[in-house]
Amino acid sequence: MNRNLILLLVLSLGIILGCTKADEADQKNVGTLTLPIASFYFTGNEGPAPVEVVFHNSSEYSDQYEWTFHNGAKSNAFEPTFTYHNNTGSDKTYMVTLKVTDSGSGETNTRSKSILIHSSK
Repeated sequence: MNRNLILLLVLSLGIILGCTKADEADQKNVGTLTLPIASFYFTGNEGPAPVEVVFHNSSEYSDQYEWTFHNGAKSNAFEPTFTYHNNTGSDKTYMVTLKVTDSGSGETNTRSKSILIHSSK
């Protein structure tokens, strides 16, 4: 029993002494990188076109926002609105993309969703 305890102590001491000051300094310089998460939902697309859709931003760890709508229009607002016109005679699906950025790290994340717009006819 004593022999196992002594062996465990020797191994533990070896691990502790194996760490150098350089290792400790490196550990202090390691930060926690939290990547941005792009997330959103929308409301207002229930009726026939034209409809003004409100985009609700639920992103995390980001401070810059770039919304891209189906026609190439862009917005940097936190929660933009966009008016959809659909006079095609049938319901139509459009794509919306949100790209978020953490300006501190430069990291980005993107989320796209489709939105159904009912025809005005």
